[in-house]
Amino acid sequence: MDSLPEIRTHSSYAELANASHDAVVAVYTGDTAQALNQAPCATWAEAVAPFCRIDNEFGKHVALVPASSVAGGRLILSPIASLDDDTDDVRRVFVKAGVARAIEAGAKAPAVYLAPLPESANAVPDADYSRWVEVALLAALDASYVTLVVREHRQLTDGAAAVVEQLQSIHLVVENLSDAQLSAAAKRASAIESGRRLAMDMGYGDPERMTPHNCAETIRAAASATPGVDYELIDDLDVIKKEYPLLYNSARASFAEKRTWPCVVKLEYRSPERAKVKEHLYLVGKGVTYDTGGISLKIGGSMRGMSRDKLGACGVAGFAIATGLMQDPTVDLSCILAFERNSIGPNSLLPDEIVYSRAGVRVLINDTDAEGRLVMTDPVSECRERILAARASGSSLPAAIYTVATLTGHVIRAYGWYGATVANGPARRGHYDQRLAASGLAYGDPFENSIMRREDHEFVRGRTDREDVYQSNSLASTLTDRGHQYPAAFIIKASGLDKHSLSSGANAIPFVHVDIAGSAEDGHEPGLGLCGITGSPVATFAGAFWS
Repeated sequence: MDSLPEIRTHSSYAELANASHDAVVAVYTGDTAQALNQAPCATWAEAVAPFCRIDNEFGKHVALVPASSVAGGRLILSPIASLDDDTDDVRRVFVKAGVARAIEAGAKAPAVYLAPLPESANAVPDADYSRWVEVALLAALDASYVTLVVREHRQLTDGAAAVVEQLQSIHLVVENLSDAQLSAAAKRASAIESGRRLAMDMGYGDPERMTPHNCAETIRAAASATPGVDYELIDDLDVIKKEYPLLYNSARASFAEKRTWPCVVKLEYRSPERAKVKEHLYLVGKGVTYDTGGISLKIGGSMRGMSRDKLGACGVAGFAIATGLMQDPTVDLSCILAFERNSIGPNSLLPDEIVYSRAGVRVLINDTDAEGRLVMTDPVSECRERILAARASGSSLPAAIYTVATLTGHVIRAYGWYGATVANGPARRGHYDQRLAASGLAYGDPFENSIMRREDHEFVRGRTDREDVYQSNSLASTLTDRGHQYPAAFIIKASGLDKHSLSSGANAIPFVHVDIAGSAEDGHEPGLGLCGITGSPVATFAGAFWS
């Protein structure tokens, strides 16, 4: 991972007089002329007055204004339309576009001035502005980010002169917060952004640049530079066949080329302050580096964009790295990332096959394009075994399992470009899914809480003595009722988690399935290109699980 721009925080605008910066991005709400009259530098209003007089639309959009009173002569207005209406939330804090405009103007070290939020913003029931400074800083860092594939291209063509980061530094000015508060916000945002960048670096990689093993190597390099994060690679096919048989069978068609063989990456993080640990999280990520659908081939152009089917594993890896950088004392992590290319060939997994899961459950395959639930189920079973072993050895530390995947198109059909959680009874009772929803709201990555129903379990229940569970039907999730909920019921049954529901009492294990098919991308296709990648759910997990 490349280093971030240097972040300097200031609790007073006057401090900028001694800081090396070359532009000011002013982020504020309300009428531009009125807001800038209250700004810390009266000359801002003088600079914009001529534009306000001749253009009724001026101040409603990002604008660059020549201003001799600010460093570099660049004053960028980045207005916020409103923060207190029914559907407003922290995403309204419009920083990225302002910083991007500063970059376009040639700035390398902009100052971002955040005017205080109006009190009325706190009255919006479905908004949370408690992390708005971090959200603003993350947006500025996102504007500076250059993807790995572009960095490598520039280094190849431009050599030592290659621009691999848009900004050298960012000066953050917030006058109603203390230096300690700003320093803490910058530390959290820096850790989150480093994790998001790892996720995005892998996510933007095409199917050859980011094969399963190239993803594993990228994570290894990041883990080796991160304190407290241990890395393990499992790439022996015989071991994978024994330990993760559903992944093995799903990946069979990829065995023809060693570079596309499946692999499993394990990451472990342990709190440096053992007395402060509150919970142990077991995170499983889907890492399908390309999804052809297998023998149930994707047709009609639906294979386009399937290099992004690894974003669940990318996000889990990013969160683990961010946690290591943050050295959060309250959480332990065990992450299992299952990487494969869902190829098509003579050795493909076939519909009508019955394969055994790690838990000994007989799975009837109906659709090889429903591979994500297959690659995650055996890791979930392993997590279940580890939690039970820890309890048997006397541990009382709360533990929960999360799966993270770009799993279904149905979640996009249901909610648009938002993620969704589907939790079992123990997790619902403990409000685990609601923690993610609350954190997502604070970090500008909102999640919907879907409810698992009895119909989801009934849908996958085996009906003959030849199988125990159906992996899927043969239709696309978008054409299936409850298409993003019932896969969680399959994972529960096939992994053996059905034995750890509410009725199991002390043996209950909380489980939350997190479908990020909507939130992992921004939903905006540039021309014929692919959508931007958001780094979800790194920030949401940080808000939910860090102290």
